Amino acid sequence: MGTYSQRTKEELARKYPAQKCCVKAELAAIVRASGSLHLRANHSYVLTVSSESAALIRKTLLLLKKYFQLPGQIIVEDTGRFNRRHYRLQLIGARNVKRVLTELEILSAGLQLNSAISPSLVRNDCCRAAFLRGAFLARGSITDPQKPNYHLEITTENEEFAVGLNYLLNLCGFRAGIHHRKEYTVYLKGAETISRFISFIGAHSAFLAMEEVRVIKEMRNEVNRLVNCETANLEKSVRAGLEQVEAIKALQDRKVLATLPASLQEVARLRLEHPEVSLRELGELATPPLSKSAVNHRMRKLLKIAETFIGQEEMDSPG
Repeated sequence: MGTYSQRTKEELARKYPAQKCCVKAELAAIVRASGSLHLRANHSYVLTVSSESAALIRKTLLLLKKYFQLPGQIIVEDTGRFNRRHYRLQLIGARNVKRVLTELEILSAGLQLNSAISPSLVRNDCCRAAFLRGAFLARGSITDPQKPNYHLEITTENEEFAVGLNYLLNLCGFRAGIHHRKEYTVYLKGAETISRFISFIGAHSAFLAMEEVRVIKEMRNEVNRLVNCETANLEKSVRAGLEQVEAIKALQDRKVLATLPASLQEVARLRLEHPEVSLRELGELATPPLSKSAVNHRMRKLLKIAETFIGQEEMDSPG
């Protein structure tokens, strides 16, 4: 089944741009992110796109054929790690390589490699989405929505390319950040930002899956909040009830309760019989029924009387 990140990439790998400008933008991002240029001993140029994703290499090959009508050679290598394979797409020949890199605006007219993202590649929103899709496909990853923190990142060894990606993401309305350790990482955080991004680059099934998890999480959090709130209120109510029972028993022991008005005696009796119920429920047990505020008013009177008698006893006791 694969991880959520793998499933998202597989979905994106099946999405092919309809317009030629978008094909060019996505292909340029893939080559910049996962491509390398080599010069052979016979002075022949080799452009290589490397990945552990067969879907990415297959898509790159088809985009290359669609835009340039050029064939590529795929080499499959066994990495020896957990039956994983490494794939390389090679384009051989100085003429072909120069043509591809020049049209993708990676190589200047003066044959200088350009690490910056050319503005003409990402002039339109559709091309920006295609370019970011290619960059994410080549070097991106995303955490599983089931985890508590949402995080999406695209890595690169090239600082200028990282700065360009960061700028492009912010230009598209995504609040991106960038940091550098062994390599440069452009990242997005937060469920809403990441879900908008994966929808923007065309991973609609992944977007719906994330939204489903988000809704379930929000419902679970709301239920937990209500349960915690209810539990806290219940604990508060029980604690208050026990304090009231102690005060009433103190009045009872001191023969004071019997001297109080019938209205207070009734509330005291109900509390002793039902120490666990709330004031509202206590009022419903009275005859005739009382409102919560009426029960609260009488209970406060009882507590005040108990406090007065107990306080007086403490003052009168020797010590």
